[in-house]
Amino acid sequence: MLYEFIKPYSSIATIGMCKNAGKTTVLNRLIGECFAHGETPALTSIGRDGERSDVVTGTDKPEIFVYEGTLVATAEALLTVGDVSREIADTSGMPTPMGEVVIMRAMSDGLVQIAGPSMTAQLRVLKRRLFALGAKRVFIDGALSRKSLAMPAVSDACILSSGASYSRDMNKTVADTAFACELMSLEGSALFDEKSLECAPASEKFILLDRDGERVSLDSAKDAAERIRTQGAKGLLVRGGVTDSVFEALFAAGRLLSGMEIAVEDGSRLLVRAANYQKLVRAGAAVRALEKTALAAVTVNPFSAYGEHYDKNAFFDAVRAALPAAVPVVNVKEYEYA
Repeated sequence: MLYEFIKPYSSIATIGMCKNAGKTTVLNRLIGECFAHGETPALTSIGRDGERSDVVTGTDKPEIFVYEGTLVATAEALLTVGDVSREIADTSGMPTPMGEVVIMRAMSDGLVQIAGPSMTAQLRVLKRRLFALGAKRVFIDGALSRKSLAMPAVSDACILSSGASYSRDMNKTVADTAFACELMSLEGSALFDEKSLECAPASEKFILLDRDGERVSLDSAKDAAERIRTQGAKGLLVRGGVTDSVFEALFAAGRLLSGMEIAVEDGSRLLVRAANYQKLVRAGAAVRALEKTALAAVTVNPFSAYGEHYDKNAFFDAVRAALPAAVPVVNVKEYEYA
């Protein structure tokens, strides 16, 4: 059961590699299993979910089914969509294009649509309110394009959903899923910690640890690469989002990257292509994170909304082989897992 994988975590983000990856099916399973264990869950979304057909692709989607007592944080315009009876538990003051985010409590079993705030800071506040209203577990619906959902400050863990709708090429889907999991599962930094950020002004994006263990603040990745190339270094902490341009600048340090640690705040900050990430690792650098993200499970969906389905056994086996053994892989529809 999925419940066994989320049991240690109070807040879980459900993230899809693409639309129609099976994320809503996962969310429905999680809600149902929480109630089966006597828990009151709460849910919200960083986008919109629960509609009968995808507003972008026009393809059919499963709807979100909740049970009496579920807390739902959604935009005001969606309160009357669906067939669940409800009471207003709280308001948030958080605006969306569909109105203020309102917290309702389901007074009957039924269908809902959810659309929550778009900012991670707002999600953190909203999560605290949901717990204060009695939620035992909070689910945050999102997408890989909003990897900030996987930030440890937003959710304790995440479930990644991958499926045939991502690409006609199953090998590409498997490889990109494995890369997304690798970024979400970075090991903790051996050189930097939260104090490294507390001691530095917010404007300092690049913090280098030289060979003597002294901290040096730098203005750019180009400056960091030059310092590493000429004087060497033990590690480099990059604050905020890390793009391909940062990695490409660091390549100028050449062989001096070998043995270095490149640290980021958490895996969600890495916005880089697999080719650049792998090139940095091949150069001998170790990519680490100040805070680790817990990857509770990966779910697979062999059915494509566009008709290009995968063989379910081949897809499941390929994803299982591509991921570390410690990461559970689940076919939620078939309810097979390994």
